[in-house]
Amino acid sequence: MVKAADHPDVVVLGSHPCAYLAAALLRQNSAIRVTQVLVPNEPVAERLVLINPELFDLHPLLNGLKRKLELAPLYGLRFLADDAGTRSEYAGKSIGTYVGSFTELRSALAKLARDAGADLIEDADPLAILALDENGVEITVKGAHRKPKLLIVAADLPADSRRVLGMPTAWENGVVHRYSYLLRDRPRDFEPGPRPLLPMSLDLKGQLTWAWLLVRGQQIQLAVEQPLEQVRSVRPSDLMQHWIDVLVKHQVLKAGDIASVNGDGLNGDELKSMDLPLAGALAQEGVANRALMIGPAGGFYTACAEDLYPACWSAVFAADAAKKAIKEKHLQDALQPYRQKWGASLGDYLRGPQQNLRFLLPLVYRNKMMTARLAEAILFGKSVVR
Repeated sequence: MVKAADHPDVVVLGSHPCAYLAAALLRQNSAIRVTQVLVPNEPVAERLVLINPELFDLHPLLNGLKRKLELAPLYGLRFLADDAGTRSEYAGKSIGTYVGSFTELRSALAKLARDAGADLIEDADPLAILALDENGVEITVKGAHRKPKLLIVAADLPADSRRVLGMPTAWENGVVHRYSYLLRDRPRDFEPGPRPLLPMSLDLKGQLTWAWLLVRGQQIQLAVEQPLEQVRSVRPSDLMQHWIDVLVKHQVLKAGDIASVNGDGLNGDELKSMDLPLAGALAQEGVANRALMIGPAGGFYTACAEDLYPACWSAVFAADAAKKAIKEKHLQDALQPYRQKWGASLGDYLRGPQQNLRFLLPLVYRNKMMTARLAEAILFGKSVVR
């Protein structure tokens, strides 16, 4: 039997970088006992990601992180239509975003959590949430019982555990999108230039499906994103091949730079996919029974499939709410400011472009002002209408 003194005050569930940040913030300058538990079967594969420069200003703990990461700057966006003669671009005066490594950032934030004194459990299989009462949440990790006062959840949980916490067991229809990506060595003669722009499609195959080409060092990553219900009619591999063809048409890549991804041309392990609840936080409650949902669990992705900045932003809010709540007699009531705080600030950032893109796209390709406004909506969360 576990002694009361061995029970953590807070358990953080998940291995997304935002989970490590939440654990580090909870431990910083406090006596709060924090355990972080990696949820079995979480997607932790290497991928390139966009990193908003404002991430490093979210909290003093993150200020020095930029110097420790290998980051490739981007100064804007280049929108490419399926038609080779139709394109537009936005180039800012300063860095608009960075391309970084998901696993590198995850490792850096894990070090912050360890240095702060959080207890990390990297092999938590099996993990179950059993019950909750007025004293805490009963969980088991590898057969050992723990009863923290509250949870911070940053990963998808099994349906049984979600039901115990009163979390929805599924996302609303239309929220989940499949993000598929192909990580390869950079072609030998591919040179992004001194002030590179991010190649992007807003209407791949005429379906308002988005695609990106990310470059960092000697790696490139092609990515496509589509509504989950579209996957049955348009295979991710077909969509990826179409994106490669568009990049060749626009002379971003040369024919043969990327081998065919259809049929036998693609190793089954190369094209990886993740199901993302884009802007899901706007459609789902983020406060459950003695639990706060951040990052992937809370749907803290923008409508443009960006996750690191909004996910870490949610972690900052959750850690602040949790620090105050565990001191209160009525903990559940004290968790409510979390919803109010992120909703008043982060909500607008998650929404992304509000307009009907089918109507807006012709203007984007013809009008520099509309190109800039859409680019700033994607990069900075600004409204297209001003």
